[in-house]
This record gives sequence, structure tokens and C-alpha cells, in this order.
Amino acid sequence: GPLSDRLAKLSGRIALTGDLIADYRSTLARARKIGIPLSRQVRREARHAMRPIEKAHVLARLQLQIIMSEHGWD
Repeated sequence: GPLSDRLAKLSGRIALTGDLIADYRSTLARARKIGIPLSRQVRREARHAMRPIEKAHVLARLQLQIIMSEHGWD
């Protein structure tokens, strides 16, 4: 029903944004490991680009927690 659709949508959003965050972190770590210098501008732009994704990840997790709490699934 509608509830399971909402839960599935939120779960998908959590997984997608989590994957993007993990890719971002692993890419920066790999660049550091092999010694590729990243300019301050590149690091700033990458951080700036990730902010909306990180916010969407936290928001989806909170929405999922609220829905589960409302239905007694603590």
C-alpha cells in the first residue's frame, strides 16, 4: 500500500545518497593515498557539491524514523 511505497522510496533514497557519500570519501582517500595533490578550490567545490546529498541522506533517515515511530515500529 501507500505506506510500503513511502518506506521503499525512503529506503532507496537512503541507499543512493549513502552510496554517493561513500564514493566521495573513497575517491578523496584514494587520491590522497596515491599522492595526487588536490587544490583547495577542488576540495572546496567537492565539499560544496556534497552538502545537499548529505542533507538529503540525513533527512531521509529522519523521515523513515518518524514514519516507523508513528506506526509503533520503534
